[in-house]
Amino acid sequence: MAAKKHYTIIWDFDGTLLPNDPYDSEQSLVMYRLYEAGQSTPVLTHALARLLLYADQKEYLRKAFKQFYIRLITGTSNAIFDPVCTRLAAKICETDRRALHRLADQGHRMIVLSCGTANLSEKTLQKAGLDGCFDIIAGNRFESDNGRISGMTLHVPNPEDKVTFLAARRLEPERCVAIGDGYTDIPMLDWAKVSVLIDRTGQKHSKYAHKNYDFVQSLPEILDIVHRL
Repeated sequence: MAAKKHYTIIWDFDGTLLPNDPYDSEQSLVMYRLYEAGQSTPVLTHALARLLLYADQKEYLRKAFKQFYIRLITGTSNAIFDPVCTRLAAKICETDRRALHRLADQGHRMIVLSCGTANLSEKTLQKAGLDGCFDIIAGNRFESDNGRISGMTLHVPNPEDKVTFLAARRLEPERCVAIGDGYTDIPMLDWAKVSVLIDRTGQKHSKYAHKNYDFVQSLPEILDIVHRL
């Protein structure tokens, strides 16, 4: 019997591992900062935050949102991550958790690679009992000083940086499965041999139909794709 082949499975976080429904992790952090963190926010800053949140949901003004997001969160206590990530973890359903554990148990190496905030993805996956499934959880990282967020180091600021990250680790596209949900994942999906686009609502298929992607609506479907390999 031939030995079973193992692959490196590279996951986006927001919209892929984590359903947005309706906010992604960074948008959720902003909402908590505005309404529940107990910090006052100037009226104009509050209005700008809501405008940029809406634009980011529509995939507009991504860089402007990121710049504002960093400024808004800087100075906040590190404790903000705990309640936000507890809520985010609850959005990852049990069937998705079982599928991720099965892939890890089958011996595939799994990586989370996001243009979002690594602090959020790490703690969310930890609270969901999934952090042990992944060898690497990479993204942009908030730094702290004396218990407060002091700024962000941008390790993966742009979609193209995902491919740079993977190439720097000498990963071969032929041995990789890339899984994402949208525009920040396109370079990574185009790079990998097998590319899976999560389309939970069924509205993205027409937009990316010209791409040679597998389209799925749920994480357990990925088990079948990997099994076929």
